[in-house]
Amino acid sequence: MKKMPCWTEIELWKSSDGRGDLIPLEFYDEEYPHSPIPFQVKRSYFISAPTNEDKAVRGKHAHYNLQQVIICVHGDFYLSLEDEAGHKQDFHLNKNNKAIHINNHGLVWRELRHFSPNCVVLVYASEHFNEQDYIRSYADFKQKSLEKTCLYLKKCREKDA
Repeated sequence: MKKMPCWTEIELWKSSDGRGDLIPLEFYDEEYPHSPIPFQVKRSYFISAPTNEDKAVRGKHAHYNLQQVIICVHGDFYLSLEDEAGHKQDFHLNKNNKAIHINNHGLVWRELRHFSPNCVVLVYASEHFNEQDYIRSYADFKQKSLEKTCLYLKKCREKDA
């Protein structure tokens, strides 16, 4: 696993032969804490066949508490991530056994774009849908990130005093 500020690349176990690819995903719980998905899944959804006629961009939001694992099951697309400190990374998800885990250790803006024809993206989420958990404006994301940084610096100064 390659560790990044608020996200991790995950390589899923894969068995391939003439019958196709087998990629088992066992979910995390107390009895199976070694799952490649490091949280209890409460929701899953998929995005299929987005058109690029209008330069489709999905995501365009951040979460306060939600964790996600994002997998490109078929085709390929680009995932752009930015954390609250301004660190950015782009991923070309084009292998069905490569996933990105976005943890909840900070705010992360995410955008999915440049989908191939017939692309299918699978997302596992740590929480049920909750509109209050979303930051839907990039300007609000930057403002919340700045507020968190200022609060952190204030606590550091108080600790040193």
